Amino acid sequence: MWKRACRADEVPANGLKQIAVDGGPAVVIANAGAEYFAYQAFCPHQEVALAEGIHDGSILTCLEHMWQFDLRTGAAMGDAEAPLAAYALKHENGELYVWVGPAPAS
Repeated sequence: MWKRACRADEVPANGLKQIAVDGGPAVVIANAGAEYFAYQAFCPHQEVALAEGIHDGSILTCLEHMWQFDLRTGAAMGDAEAPLAAYALKHENGELYVWVGPAPAS
């Protein structure tokens, strides 16, 4: 089911925000201009909060050990050995919603 995460304007422009979704996991939301993406909140390497990292609109970097991930897919890049778990996210009327539970129907 869709769960409200936050208002879109709460995620800094070209930035990251960690959200505890009601009834679901902690996620990090990336604002990449006109698009938003949601992933597991912590780096799979050593559980460092990804919201403390940076992104350039294409690559999300965990600053602890410089693991990098494709911002659009969560795929591991460079030295990263594991991808990020992605969450379906929708932007509706200025609000961001994250899907919690089995994959949403297409």
